[in-house]
Amino acid sequence: MTKKTQQRIEKLLKLLSDGKFHSGQSIAEKLGVSRTAVWKLIQKIESWQLTVYSIRGRGYQIPGGLELLDQQQLKLSLKNNELFNDVILHASIDSTSNFLAEEWKKSPGYGRVCIAEHQTSGRGRKGRSWVSPFAANLYFSIGVELPLGLSALGGLSLVVGMSICSTLNRFTNDRVKVKWPNDLMVDDHKLAGILVEASGETNDTSFLNIGVGINWDMQNFQGELIDQPWINLKQLLVKSASRQQILTEILCELDAALVDYLTNGFSHFSTKWQGYSAMYQRDVNIMLTNEVVSGKEVGIEANGALRVQTVDGIRLFHSGEVSLRKKMA
Repeated sequence: MTKKTQQRIEKLLKLLSDGKFHSGQSIAEKLGVSRTAVWKLIQKIESWQLTVYSIRGRGYQIPGGLELLDQQQLKLSLKNNELFNDVILHASIDSTSNFLAEEWKKSPGYGRVCIAEHQTSGRGRKGRSWVSPFAANLYFSIGVELPLGLSALGGLSLVVGMSICSTLNRFTNDRVKVKWPNDLMVDDHKLAGILVEASGETNDTSFLNIGVGINWDMQNFQGELIDQPWINLKQLLVKSASRQQILTEILCELDAALVDYLTNGFSHFSTKWQGYSAMYQRDVNIMLTNEVVSGKEVGIEANGALRVQTVDGIRLFHSGEVSLRKKMA
């Protein structure tokens, strides 16, 4: 998509975000294009799983309107962040994490946030896709350099998860929990996923690419397969809040949490794990490459490793997939 087309789409989305009908002619005049071009732009945004009504004599409408994120307001809100305060917002992109990785190659050395209203190739752990319909969720990645070697980054994904959990629970009355190592859960339904990718060529610095996807108001989209129960944040709110407000608070608190991690290490966070864990003192399975280990989660180590009580004693896990062990009927 060319930059000019992207700008026209962004302007079209702002026009239709009020939830009212706009004639094809009025849209064409405001965008400076033909009505045929408007129709093609409408087709494009419909491919992003966005519903657009088209009624002869009335024009185009997005039912219910859209709550779009505001890049300039986000920049103002993050201006005092210590580690990342540059904000880049895209209407649609392949992946916020991919974008940051490419930008870092061109211009390394300072922290930035990439946010998208829609992703065509959103990624989760182990190459899984992340369903990313337009403006239905929150999709963002943070690129930051930390003065730590790769070997010193133990527990980082848990710091991110606990920080986001802390922010969200101000709006949900403590319903959001962390499933080791990088999922946020509510009543055993997935609310959010975190993907932390770290790279570095020295022992004293690392580039972190922290990708986050949070379900906001996603519907069941035909043809999209999600292989586990999931839940939306919007239905959990106990007080009114916008996507913009929640995203702003997440990003400010994450910056502070990473500064805390740099200052005090992960052991400072590990002591709080029991209050955040979705699986603490529950029967779980740990799925490894060549085996499945059953036991009970009993906490984490100061380096972020999961502690599981098995029939053979306590075992520590630095990687693996955790699932709740179903009881036999």
